[in-house]
Amino acid sequence: MTFNDLEPLDPAYVTEVLSRPPFVTIDGVINVRDLGLYPSDTNPGQMTRPRLLYRSAELSGISKEGEKQLKALNISKVFDLRSDTEIRKYNTPQPEINDVEVAHIPVFQKEDYSPEMMAKYVRVTINTRMFAYSGDVPPDDISCTLVARLK
Repeated sequence: MTFNDLEPLDPAYVTEVLSRPPFVTIDGVINVRDLGLYPSDTNPGQMTRPRLLYRSAELSGISKEGEKQLKALNISKVFDLRSDTEIRKYNTPQPEINDVEVAHIPVFQKEDYSPEMMAKYVRVTINTRMFAYSGDVPPDDISCTLVARLK
């Protein structure tokens, strides 16, 4: 089976799933998730605090309504982990949002670690049976994991 063999998902189903936690709606931004309520590896029985840390795709498409939603979540700082190469490749610079500081701290400086390149890297890594931590998990998920463990 290939990707092209898959049936498209029902849009109503997708909308319903993406409207439930841990997903959060911010108009113009995809894949926004609350990183709260995950079990702690270091403190059994405890969970990460909800409504404190979020992860998302890049924010270049955020609308005015999305900016209001961002502020309603009390988000005042955004950490952009994308490489300079990825930002240029997709022409997706960070928008300026009043009262929201953007810190550009790329995980990789010049390398192209866009989703397509990560998929190619992971495929090569798996095929050669060589596993590199940086290639097994996208950089944003690595950082979310690290921050979630800092309880």
